[in-house]
Amino acid sequence: MIMAVRVVNTCSIVRSTTSPPVAAFQCRFYHFRTLQLRCHSKSGFRFPIFLSEQQFLSHAGFRSCSVHSLVDSVMKELKTMRKRKRVSAKVGFSGGELLVKKLENQVLQKGLLLEFKKDSDRILLAVAQRPDGKKNWMVSDQNGVSCSIKPQQITFIVPGVENFDHSEISQFLQKAQDNLDPALLEFAWVELLEKNKSVTAEELAEMTFGSAEPLESYCAHLLLSKDEIYFSVLATKGSRSIYAPRSTAQVEELLRRKLAKEAAEKELQEFVQQLMSAKAMPAHDKPLKSSWMVEEKVRYKIESLEAYAIDACKDDDQKKTAGMVTCLT
Repeated sequence: MIMAVRVVNTCSIVRSTTSPPVAAFQCRFYHFRTLQLRCHSKSGFRFPIFLSEQQFLSHAGFRSCSVHSLVDSVMKELKTMRKRKRVSAKVGFSGGELLVKKLENQVLQKGLLLEFKKDSDRILLAVAQRPDGKKNWMVSDQNGVSCSIKPQQITFIVPGVENFDHSEISQFLQKAQDNLDPALLEFAWVELLEKNKSVTAEELAEMTFGSAEPLESYCAHLLLSKDEIYFSVLATKGSRSIYAPRSTAQVEELLRRKLAKEAAEKELQEFVQQLMSAKAMPAHDKPLKSSWMVEEKVRYKIESLEAYAIDACKDDDQKKTAGMVTCLT
């Protein structure tokens, strides 16, 4: 690694006993020009490499850098850059906003209302009851079931709630579901994208509902955590997450895919309804097989079903199509 940062401050004049007097020594200041940046492969830092416009040697003596001073300067610079790197990693999406403060987790205690991941398919609300071992907690969920959960299962702690009665979870959840309006996300996305700002659930609640009370904060959390269009997770620590608005191009593409998916699902449902209707008809009223082969998309589904029935699908798409049809019938 070559490093010449702060060399001028650490340079010392060295002369031997045979060298001329100091007064005769030609000491000059050299102007340095930056030639390139060299990246240290392990640390990932980039250091400027400086070369003098003149050589350090002269007929009267020479100017050299103290090895120990240079090493000290290099180590000091490395520490400074590492600190900057750690701080920059915590800087928010815009305006030097520090995420570390927003990611501070609330200390888990009895009576808190929290959301946790029961399994891969279920997210439930529960009230913390008591510690269970060193890290786990016993909770009572929305179904009245008590269980022990790990801290990693907690996805959100509803702010501003103390001593919540678990018998009121269902009512709280119903109110939250009634307040959900995905259109609110689009308005918030436009504003935050324009300001180039990130957002937490509480901040979004303040923006969209005019309040960061427990119910509004949980509604905002549901909107953000279920959204697949307007926002992406910028940072997560424990049960705390910060979201950033996607770019306009990303949103347009995701909306296009969503609409295409919805159209395909609607088309599939209509096809299944036709099948069920034809199945319920008397034999003499059933449509001819040739009528199913007129439209290309319908023909492909019929052929996929026929191939699926005799385990002769040509590819995965054909098998997938037939599988989706059979799941809906």
